[in-house]
Amino acid sequence: MKDYDFDKIGTELKRLRRANSYTQEQVANELGCTIAFISNIENNRTKINLRVLTLYARLFHVTVDSILNAGQDHMAIVNTLSPLEEEALCLLQQFSPPEQEKIIKILKYIREAASEN
Repeated sequence: MKDYDFDKIGTELKRLRRANSYTQEQVANELGCTIAFISNIENNRTKINLRVLTLYARLFHVTVDSILNAGQDHMAIVNTLSPLEEEALCLLQQFSPPEQEKIIKILKYIREAASEN
């Protein structure tokens, strides 16, 4: 069985919340819990339960796995991104997966059109 780093999971939940411009109060309202509970999860004073983990993933359009594996692959990628690339990635994460696919198709079309000129 895999051990999870709850410090990194809490940090990832805080990162997701901030990247999506949510306050702890807004997240608490969306998840049906208290602000204190959100703060406790983000600061590793309380371990996240499956229900809340699933709701976080839905709220921020990410997979449960990406939250549970926080800090592993994500930090290796983020450390290589420029500030502009990091901003673009944060913006892209605010969309649902189908919307992300459409945005990527549009970007590929723009790249192809630019290379033809």
